[in-house]
Amino acid sequence: MKNFDKAREAIDGEAIEYLRDGLYADRSDDCPCYVHFGISAYDRKFRPKEYQEGILCFKALFQAGGRSRLALWNMILNYYSPKTKFCKGDFSKEEYTFITEALKAVWKPNEANVNPPIETERLVLQAIEGKDQKILADHFKSDGDFEFFTGQRSTNKNIREFTLSLRRSTYFAIMRKADRKLLGYIGLSIKKETSTGLLEYYIFKEERRKGYCKEAVEALTKITLCGKLYEPVETVQLGVYKKKVIHLNAIRARISSLNTASQKTVECCGFVHEATIHQTLYKGTAGWTDEEIYYLPYSMIRK
Repeated sequence: MKNFDKAREAIDGEAIEYLRDGLYADRSDDCPCYVHFGISAYDRKFRPKEYQEGILCFKALFQAGGRSRLALWNMILNYYSPKTKFCKGDFSKEEYTFITEALKAVWKPNEANVNPPIETERLVLQAIEGKDQKILADHFKSDGDFEFFTGQRSTNKNIREFTLSLRRSTYFAIMRKADRKLLGYIGLSIKKETSTGLLEYYIFKEERRKGYCKEAVEALTKITLCGKLYEPVETVQLGVYKKKVIHLNAIRARISSLNTASQKTVECCGFVHEATIHQTLYKGTAGWTDEEIYYLPYSMIRK
């Protein structure tokens, strides 16, 4: 078994033993075999008998606290979606808060950005949230350069899928401090086999030529190469992660030869031109273009 599966099974087994020795002491044959109780509004409506039994089990384990409560947390993430409805009146305030917090947890390590917000003079770089994705998608449609930026046709499906792919552990929404307005995004695709990161960013058309991109690039690259960028590490508690430092030797940027503005941005941030690779980047109606490779090594930041 991989990761924490055995540990989670052990916690589950302990919780069942607790129920067998307590709530089901006089009727051990009725005790559930594992922690999976029907406690949703759907269960209450369509399986009322099982629902009442599930509520008793939930409350018993919740009251026990410790690893029993951890078993409940993992149950919620395993068997219920963030859209699941629960009958608030059947739970104490503390119990219902526990359920809602569990539903908010992300059970996909690649999506869990465990980094604290990165602040600059004018900006805050923070984890991309669901509401940010809609704003990003709207701008990809209205800015008119989605095909040039990604090389994909500007269809609703392509824009939606690309936007969803940005919910990653090392990608950030670029927010303006003054009004908390979303200006775009920035991120690093980590290449562990070479200890490098590939830089990616996008600033909304109406916010360009204001220095925001340069400010965001400088902040993220410095944080990263100084050993202050983190990746999520799985724990026995589903959706809860520890932080692990990402160690990189260099950060690279791949930029179309046609995008001179982006080239100037990374050059101003200390990136050095490394190579030109011919006809490797497809830019929609612009066709195949040369690719300019820039890099920023660890040694330059440490200076």
